[in-house]
Amino acid sequence: MNIEKNIEYSVAIYIRLSKEDGDKEESESVTNQRKILRAFAEENHYRIYDEYVDDGYTGTNFNRPDFKRMITDIENKKVNMVITKSLSRLGRDYIETGRYIEKYFPENNIRYIAVLDDVDTFLDKNCDTVALKNIFNDFFAKETSKNVKRTKNKKKKEGFYYITYAPFGYKKVSKSGRIEIDEVQSKIVKMIFDLFIAGKGTYQIAKELNNLKIDPPGLQMKMANVLKNTTDTTNKWSHNTVRRILENESYIGNCVQNKTKKISYKSKKIISLSEEEYTITEKHHEAIIDLDKFNLVQKILANHKNNKVRDTDVLLKGILYCSHCNNKLIIRTKTDKTKSGEKIRRYIYCQTANKEFSNKKCYKKYINYDKFEKETLDKITEILNMYINSNAFKNEEALKKLLESQESRYTIDNKIKKLNNDLENINKKINMAYSDRLNGILEEQDFKLFSVGLINERKRIESLLYELKSQIKGFSENMMSETIKSDMKKVIENLLKNKLYTKEVLNQLVNRIEVDKNNNVIIYFNFHELNCLGGVIENVKQAVNL
Repeated sequence: MNIEKNIEYSVAIYIRLSKEDGDKEESESVTNQRKILRAFAEENHYRIYDEYVDDGYTGTNFNRPDFKRMITDIENKKVNMVITKSLSRLGRDYIETGRYIEKYFPENNIRYIAVLDDVDTFLDKNCDTVALKNIFNDFFAKETSKNVKRTKNKKKKEGFYYITYAPFGYKKVSKSGRIEIDEVQSKIVKMIFDLFIAGKGTYQIAKELNNLKIDPPGLQMKMANVLKNTTDTTNKWSHNTVRRILENESYIGNCVQNKTKKISYKSKKIISLSEEEYTITEKHHEAIIDLDKFNLVQKILANHKNNKVRDTDVLLKGILYCSHCNNKLIIRTKTDKTKSGEKIRRYIYCQTANKEFSNKKCYKKYINYDKFEKETLDKITEILNMYINSNAFKNEEALKKLLESQESRYTIDNKIKKLNNDLENINKKINMAYSDRLNGILEEQDFKLFSVGLINERKRIESLLYELKSQIKGFSENMMSETIKSDMKKVIENLLKNKLYTKEVLNQLVNRIEVDKNNNVIIYFNFHELNCLGGVIENVKQAVNL
């Protein structure tokens, strides 16, 4: 029944389907909607101009290709009626759906009909019931989104791996996300880990992979978006790609999910979640990298944060720290021109102390790097000899006694004692400054200037105390967790035999090396039994004159 007999309608049939909205495939299928809408148009003698179908697009927003095409045809005056099966087919966001029905369609002389919801903007120009129905549809979409998330999270905890592509190095073998090792790709993953431990940086590894003409992950895995948009950047390895592989727990057999989420069921914008919110299933699949090697790489990454590694880098770069400000020490190379030719000097200094303006205060130090390196390596060799010649090297019981003695804990206890004294002195100075301000001895401006430096110093000391106390706790809680395994013992034996240190070996053995204002050195090893033997070098007298 065509009520407006004087108007010739040019009809847009709009069809939408999305499982994301909880649409039931049987009742809401494209075929089913098309059948109902065409029968309705034929019964009422409406001429269909075109059919607009968005299959697989959510109703919680209007960023849909065929909906946009329909809007273009409306604005070009090709369409003056829109018919959908129900209001929810037009959209589930009640605010935007209401805006189209109550504002956009009337302003463009569009008659809108939702067949099964008995909505017709010509019969009910105020659309009194439409707002309520739209709110219900929006609510339904919201609840569906919550239920889908709950189901997905439950499945994730049960080991269901929601992935389109398996991590590089693996191949997806089932819809549930079961993955197996890809023999070709896994060799590249192993090579990346080995190169990094050997002292190569992420930039260098990326360059080496590109020189070997190895395709990056996106191309090897035939990712659709990469294949469609191949550029000089996407068809090469980058340092970020290498770093992501080095940090990926998938390679030790863990399945890590829930790293991101959409900010709302109405928006496609994605935000990153904190690590506490991740869903981690351990031993989900076969590992490519063993746990010891992976943990070692994470330590090196933490030490080398924001550092570019070059072929010309010295052995100790990235692991030298100042005992006072806790910042990394800088290794500078200078070339002096002399009558006999060029002479290269390398020296260590604290960048914090050399800054003219800094919230931290530190002590200036200039140490001849080459002599420092020799003394440090000699000390490491001494500790390794002590260990390899001790009962602990072969006897598990002797090792346990050595660990329980925790000789290196004495060093940490002394540092904590000293920092507590420093903290007490800082607090006294702050109290005295405050008292002088109250008594009018110190001006407000001077007080602020004076107190800011003291407060920053207090924060620094408190941060160091927290780290040291965590180390003490670690000695007690993880006493046997990082003992030297048999393969590492072989490395130590070969090292002592050949006397050849490489960055690879050094990174496996040493976590960090601290130097204080008096040039006292503390070597922190990656293994408790070496720490227990005590890596302390007192008063390295290798200062340089600049």
